[in-house]
Amino acid sequence: MYDGICRRLDCWRVEAKKLNTLHVDLDAYAASEPVFDELKTVADQLAQKYIANHGLRQSRSGNYSQWDKQYENGLLLNKYFLLYEELSYAMNSGDIGHVETCIIAWILIFKATGKHKYATQMTDFLYNIHFTYPEGLRKAIRYHILINPTGKKGKFWGIDWCVELNNLFTKVINGGKGSNCTAHCIILESPLVQIYWNLHRTFEWNMIHTNVTSRHAEVDMTQMFKQLCKYIAEHSPHELELGRHSKYSVPDLFSKGQELLDKMEDGADVEGVEDQLEATLEDLVVELGI
Repeated sequence: MYDGICRRLDCWRVEAKKLNTLHVDLDAYAASEPVFDELKTVADQLAQKYIANHGLRQSRSGNYSQWDKQYENGLLLNKYFLLYEELSYAMNSGDIGHVETCIIAWILIFKATGKHKYATQMTDFLYNIHFTYPEGLRKAIRYHILINPTGKKGKFWGIDWCVELNNLFTKVINGGKGSNCTAHCIILESPLVQIYWNLHRTFEWNMIHTNVTSRHAEVDMTQMFKQLCKYIAEHSPHELELGRHSKYSVPDLFSKGQELLDKMEDGADVEGVEDQLEATLEDLVVELGI
């Protein structure tokens, strides 16, 4: 996530320099005191110019000698980082509808990377939620995808995280040892797990074990961001240089994933794909209003 932040800061640096050559870095741009409307305009330009879109496929269809592989890699990386941050933000905020729209992009990514079962299960989940289940069941499922144990803003967790944590306490920490480590013993003592856990926490707090505290100060990433932004600027991945090559080419997972889904819908035999999807991706896109 920090890499994505610093890469976007570099995009701001490049765009600010285009506006005025005196803006050699973001500090100089900030010193010029740009108004909010100008910042919004620059942000719109960044979203259109520095994130992979249909224009990438057009540029790759041209003369290979005119490609800038590092620039193209940067566009794709910016897109993937933003998708991850968008999904993370939606989940932390408990925005179930936003999470559902984010899943569409990850279906393509998982399909392209060979994670066919993940893609199939995610598609089946959306299909059942929007086309199969009755309204009452839809609401129940949506309200139990994420949970907020602390009740604090932006602190939602996946429900499976809490289930696995309870399994850890029940089976490992408080599951008994030796002959006592049996299913019967675990079931018998499971109602006491919370009491055991509270007692352990009380002892730890009384002994002032700082490793169990939860109110940590925010990490100061100033120096880390400064050094990372400096490194990125030296390699200028967001400034177009025709003919520049790279040792590695970041794949366009969206295009590859869409091609695989199209083959499935056409009934093509794709290696590694066992089940045919019940709904097309277009059906879900229309239903979600993306």
